[in-house]
Amino acid sequence: MSSDEVKRRAVPKFTSFAPATPAPEAGSEKRHSTDRGSSKGLEKEEREKNRGSSRGREKEDRERRHRPRDHDWDRHRDSDREREREREGKRERVKDRDRHHDSHHSRHYDRARHHRRRSASPASQSKGKPPSRHEPSHTTQSNDVFYFDKKEDPLIFRYGGNERSKIPAYRRYGAGKIIGSPGYLSVYFQGSKEVFAIGGPGEGRGNGSVFRDKTLMNWARAKGAKAKHIKPGVGENGSLAAEDVDGDFISLEPPRKRQRADISPGPGDGRKKPDYRSIYGKAKSDDEESDTDDTSSDSESEGKVGSHLSEMSAAKKRSLELHRQIKARPGDTKAWLELIGLQDALLREHQLEGQSVIGHQVKTLAELKLSLYEEALPHAADTSLKETLLTGMMREGEKVWDPKQLAKRWEETSKTNPDSFLLWVSRLNYELSQVATFTNDELKSVMVTKLQSLSQALAIASSSDENNASALCTQLIYVFVRLTCYLRDSGYVELAVAVWQATLELNFCRPSNAPGFQSVMEDFSDFWESEVPRIGEENAKGWRHFVEDMGDMADPPESMTRKPSGIPETKDPFGAWASLERQQAAEARMPARTLDEGTDDDPFRVIMFSDIKDLVLWFAPRLLPQAQPQLVEALLTFCRLPTYSALRDPFIAPRGQAFEFALNQLGRREASTSVEIERKPPLFGQQGGNMALSQELLFSGQDWFQYLGQWSTLSKETDGEVDPGWVLETLRYLVLTCSIEQLAEYYLALAWLKEPSGAKKVAKGLLKRYSSKMRLYSAYAMIEYANGSVGMAEKVLLSATSQNAADSQILWNTWVWMHLKTGKNRLALVRLLSSVDSTIPLDVKSSSPVSPALLLKARAHFSTKRDYSLSSHQLEPALQYAESFALLEYLSPNSTENSRSTKFPSQGNFTSALANIQSFATELHSLGHKTLHERVLQTAARLLYHHVTHGPYKPSTLRQHLHNFIRLFPHNTLFLSLLAWAEQSTLRINDPVRSILRESLSLSSSSTIKDTTDSSPEDSHAAVIVPIPIPTHRFVIEYELLSGAGLRQPGTATIHSTKAAFEAAVSDPLACKYNVDIWIGYIRFLAQVYLDAISLSSPGSSSSSNTGTRESGKKKTDAQTASALKALKDVFYRAIAACPWSKRLYMEAFSATGLVNELSSGELRAVVGTMVAKGLRVHVDFEGFGRKWKEKEEEVRARE
Repeated sequence: MSSDEVKRRAVPKFTSFAPATPAPEAGSEKRHSTDRGSSKGLEKEEREKNRGSSRGREKEDRERRHRPRDHDWDRHRDSDREREREREGKRERVKDRDRHHDSHHSRHYDRARHHRRRSASPASQSKGKPPSRHEPSHTTQSNDVFYFDKKEDPLIFRYGGNERSKIPAYRRYGAGKIIGSPGYLSVYFQGSKEVFAIGGPGEGRGNGSVFRDKTLMNWARAKGAKAKHIKPGVGENGSLAAEDVDGDFISLEPPRKRQRADISPGPGDGRKKPDYRSIYGKAKSDDEESDTDDTSSDSESEGKVGSHLSEMSAAKKRSLELHRQIKARPGDTKAWLELIGLQDALLREHQLEGQSVIGHQVKTLAELKLSLYEEALPHAADTSLKETLLTGMMREGEKVWDPKQLAKRWEETSKTNPDSFLLWVSRLNYELSQVATFTNDELKSVMVTKLQSLSQALAIASSSDENNASALCTQLIYVFVRLTCYLRDSGYVELAVAVWQATLELNFCRPSNAPGFQSVMEDFSDFWESEVPRIGEENAKGWRHFVEDMGDMADPPESMTRKPSGIPETKDPFGAWASLERQQAAEARMPARTLDEGTDDDPFRVIMFSDIKDLVLWFAPRLLPQAQPQLVEALLTFCRLPTYSALRDPFIAPRGQAFEFALNQLGRREASTSVEIERKPPLFGQQGGNMALSQELLFSGQDWFQYLGQWSTLSKETDGEVDPGWVLETLRYLVLTCSIEQLAEYYLALAWLKEPSGAKKVAKGLLKRYSSKMRLYSAYAMIEYANGSVGMAEKVLLSATSQNAADSQILWNTWVWMHLKTGKNRLALVRLLSSVDSTIPLDVKSSSPVSPALLLKARAHFSTKRDYSLSSHQLEPALQYAESFALLEYLSPNSTENSRSTKFPSQGNFTSALANIQSFATELHSLGHKTLHERVLQTAARLLYHHVTHGPYKPSTLRQHLHNFIRLFPHNTLFLSLLAWAEQSTLRINDPVRSILRESLSLSSSSTIKDTTDSSPEDSHAAVIVPIPIPTHRFVIEYELLSGAGLRQPGTATIHSTKAAFEAAVSDPLACKYNVDIWIGYIRFLAQVYLDAISLSSPGSSSSSNTGTRESGKKKTDAQTASALKALKDVFYRAIAACPWSKRLYMEAFSATGLVNELSSGELRAVVGTMVAKGLRVHVDFEGFGRKWKEKEEEVRARE
């Protein structure tokens, strides 16, 4: 065929295809006579054909599977076919009755027309072949509309479609969906042509809506709506129901060979039965043609619905329940919120394991949630719940609306809800992330205005509405934290520190006779302008001492001399400027005095009272007991120290464990055996980890997890960080001078980490101030033990336990753990029994026999004390007695003689100990003590780790217990770290830790399904909007990094999996999208990948002697290098767009080796220009520095 013929031509007029009128044939009369003579043999022939159909059915099934047919055509026109067949059957029966009474001409005309139809069909010309059940009978072939054409039309290819004149008008049922597909396959019209398409879940018209769920259709059928099933029902035992075994339905499984019963209709039945592909089910008799849907009982319908519900997932079942609940009570806002949060789980059911929601799926899901938010808003009556709906709607709108529309909607929403604090915070987060419109002064003004309005509202509510005053106090402190952290991150560290100094002086060190706010501010102005030492500085005595004993105040500190800052010796002007900028920023972390050197060149260093007057907080005396603990926690957040309340807020989240250790291991991965990997302990440094804070996490050595393990390393960074010396001095002043007892252990832990040898002096000072606090004795003993002074630690415990204080059980537990670590189990049991029986000498050095009566007495004592403390809401003593009880079960000889091996005497009966802990943990869970429950399980994990590291154990038992802990607390990084350690020696194809982490990251929505039944009605809606803790994302990234570095299960992590972990973190708008530390870690990771790609493409990296192989490898490495550089630049600019307020992020362009060497001078100048344009704190003018650097370079060249 020529190319011209192949091209599609214009469709000719339909009249050109009309067949010519046939001429009369001479033998027509003879054929008529033959037809009359053969009419009597028709019945006999039909019976023979029906008899042969049963024998040839299997053969026909095989032919049918290979026969091309249009599934959509059969499916969407079944209804028309059934009605047409019924009409044809009626007409045929009428013809049969009148056939012998009609005239000869009438019979001749009908049979001649029927004969011409059969002659046109190729299938009818094969004699002796039994008819297939798919081939039309003579009644179907007499239809003028439908006929079978088993030969393709060659004109279809030429003209691109079927002849439109031969196709009757029709429409596709289900908007083009394909039977059996979950929405991926569809047929739609593109102009006048039908196109088959493959799309993602949620695409298309209504496919992603939960209102079009199949379960809803099943429920509608149960309520009386008429519905037809293509799937057989399920009996009680899981097998097919009896009435559906022989039913006709469309099977979605591969065809199977099986023997079929002869169910062919009788030969005398002229009525057509429904086709086997019909959606109307199996054929029915005449008596069953009535409307069975109307006569069926409700119980039968409910039973069918129950069979379908049993096959649904928990998410779909809950979705169906919520739909019914919303339909019955549209004003149930909590149900709306839960349904919206459920959409993520419903979408994941259509995805493969590990597949993330990206691209168009994110937008489709956001559109669906947005529609649900908009539908729920008119019914919301509660103000707080309405705020939650509006906040969620605007969050999803960011993924759908364009920037102009989004800004307009935010403006409208803020005007209609001016008093909503939740919306104000969401609007602030949105404005901070808009790099095009962001300016430092404007956002600072927004926060200062809100701070002043809340202060005025609090002053009014403090004397009238106590509940409102409490809420306003919390909101005010949060805005204050956001403001000071914002100033710190944008480079104004000295201003932020000055604001905190003034706020702490006003609320912790105020004079006893302090008057009202206005007069107080005037008096405090005199204190500030005098420039005497302030809180956190050396020799500071506070504002109270300044007012009450002014003559005893210390003199203002001497003026500080500034270190000379010369131009660094480098040929890179940008690197030299960045080095000088960091040096001056480190010197400006504290407010300067007017007499200090360098203040003339940098006036921002001197903080006057007018600069902070509108930024400080003042609480009325009646609100101080509530405000002071919150201010203490806010201070730790500002100093980047871990606090539980800040772990889920990316704008104020504390610093986490650095990724430098794992990044440095990339590229130096060494081959190691599984035995070597098993011996590596977990990474106990959990700076910023998500775990319940306890004393063993603050003062443990190198053999257990450390809550502040990397603070001493992170505090050495000077770029944008608060001076660690000021942090320690401020905490010391609050603990010793202001009597803030809750900070004593935290301060001691920080002092020990900063200088381990000086912790003894700090501990003695605290014990002198709080001599009756047994927890401080225990902390001091743990410090001495961690420093290697075991004898001194025992002396401290011996002295403390001799006081017989009421809360001394923590001392005995600490002593027992010291003996357990050294393998002295018998001595540890004696120490534990000494807390029950005072007759046992405390200075015992050798093991002694233990009587069973004493063991029974100890069990009864610990059990009684534990239960009594819990019932009287003394949670800390209850936890200590529970730990003692568990240790007793672990060490008791009568419970361990059968289970403990004599070869490993350092092990105890962990089964009994864990059973004891589990029973108490179950009781705590039922009472709702979540934090205490988590601490109890952490104690169990500690005992489990001790057991498996001191002798043989079953790995399956270890993993089972850890899986149970993670199931209850999926974001606890202590449990996750132990699981990663336990799985590092297993060589599996799939990584179980990665599966657990993936499930933990998806629990933000699926937890709604589980937790709403156990939570109270007041906070059930909160589970929908609670974000994933940032430490969880950080742990996932760290796990991938360490796997790639060879410190985890070998061969499981790649660059792509680590990059995917970073992408999952920075794509979460509620968690890490606005977290600067995660972005910086991402940039440094890609910089390391880029440097590795350069090293591979450098000359001499390959020793291949084959020129062709070497050239192809060089092209591949060059492509990888270019791709790595592009990814590095893209992520850097994305980070700037997400966090335009962070100076540390801008400075990363000059510190990351991959960026500073690859960005052009114009791009680096643009980075500096953006910092200046946005109003960030820049100490060194880049233009002036550039001129000086050029002059210096010219001088060097002239001398040469």
